[in-house]
Amino acid sequence: MPKRKSDSLPIPLPVEHLLVQWGKAVRVQRQIAQLPMRDFSYRINVSLDTLQRLERGEPTVQVSTYLNAMLVLGILDKLCKIPDESMVTTNRLRVRKNQELDNDYF
Repeated sequence: MPKRKSDSLPIPLPVEHLLVQWGKAVRVQRQIAQLPMRDFSYRINVSLDTLQRLERGEPTVQVSTYLNAMLVLGILDKLCKIPDESMVTTNRLRVRKNQELDNDYF
């Protein structure tokens, strides 16, 4: 049984466009590699229906499934830039407030 679409906010157009482009790239590269859909779906461990939705760029497919398909096809590094160190670290120190027990609480 297919999953029900959520009634949440719509997908922003830039995100929707990116997913469609990822889906097209996966389809084209799969065809270039001459991998039948059934074999490729087995290889990335998804159903044939999910692969079809992925290749259409549907947002209901998990992003990890898109990334796994790209990895298997060898195009992950071309489609997804790994963030540099400055984007994943911070110089901000986390300071906790010193909380003393309040004896009047009980």
